[in-house]
Amino acid sequence: MKQEAQNGAASMNLTIDFPDEQIPVLKAKAKAQGVSTEQDARQVLEHDLAPNWLRESWENAKETSVNQLSMDEIDAEIGAARKARRAARPQPGL
Repeated sequence: MKQEAQNGAASMNLTIDFPDEQIPVLKAKAKAQGVSTEQDARQVLEHDLAPNWLRESWENAKETSVNQLSMDEIDAEIGAARKARRAARPQPGL
């Protein structure tokens, strides 16, 4: 394990030895997700280190299929919510 400082933040390089029979499985999983094996491992670790409230939010997003929205759909949802909030505010002088 090696730690280095980058941009004022500590970073760590890990070397993980997997049994030979697991390597093709890991590579296939990463390829299916469109990422490198390194990116897949990082995502797994980041997910595991995420706070409980964030993991619960991710799970809720999966259950309601919100995690399938495109950026355009997300932007549209945000715009609609902001418009509804503005419309619900009392208007001065009315």
